[in-house]
Amino acid sequence: MRVRQLTRADAPTCDAIIASLPDWFGLQDGIDACAAAVRSQPGLVCAREDHVIGFLTLIRHTPEAAQISWLAIEADERGRGAGTALINRLEADLTGDGVRLLLVETLSDREDPGPEYAATRAFYLARGFVPAAELQGYPENPIQLMAKAL
Repeated sequence: MRVRQLTRADAPTCDAIIASLPDWFGLQDGIDACAAAVRSQPGLVCAREDHVIGFLTLIRHTPEAAQISWLAIEADERGRGAGTALINRLEADLTGDGVRLLLVETLSDREDPGPEYAATRAFYLARGFVPAAELQGYPENPIQLMAKAL
């Protein structure tokens, strides 16, 4: 596996990854927002033998705080290290650039969004993220903000 910078040429592959994960990315607004992010935000891709199998995008809120805006791995590659490789590379890059806090949002468990999001939360918890706040304004999909000190 190799992790490298996301390029604009990766966008169609990232779109295909999102389209293949309807249990996580089933709402058109989210699909459209992710498509815009892979075309405008910095990020990373993970490739196996030159085939992109996952990606993440990033928002820098301040010089010391950044947020993963999107992270997705092909369904048949989940659990094989691509997500961890992306997070590890991101943390190394951000730490080297002075970032001290990494954030991510996912669905809260308050409304039981299903096993997919339980797995997502478990993924982030296993990588040192902790629940920081439940964000209001999404009554049908409460959002859990998670944070990790770098």
